[in-house]
Amino acid sequence: MMRRFVRAVVRNATATPSEGQTLRLDPIILNAANILPLEEVEIIHHPTNTRFTTYAEPGTPGQASAPGIRPGDPITILSWGLLHDGQTLSHWATVVTLDGENRVVGVGESAGQT
Repeated sequence: MMRRFVRAVVRNATATPSEGQTLRLDPIILNAANILPLEEVEIIHHPTNTRFTTYAEPGTPGQASAPGIRPGDPITILSWGLLHDGQTLSHWATVVTLDGENRVVGVGESAGQT
């Protein structure tokens, strides 16, 4: 059986002015979260508590722009992965924490399965 798990989380991102219909994210953040260009991601817009799916593209340093999100709004970015039952026992999601200027201040792992 295949199960869908969170693979990576980018926390505390601050939205920057939008430049299109995709998530444009600082390449350093993409690398820290192991998110590839054109990979599907889910964005949580905290002020409205809405979620939507788009795909990631490399942006400029400090960029975290998404369609329909006001600059300065806090967002969380999720990347999902499909795992076989045997893979779930050792799965830990990567958690990337950003500061107010979208700089990586921490990279760790979630609590995962026990």
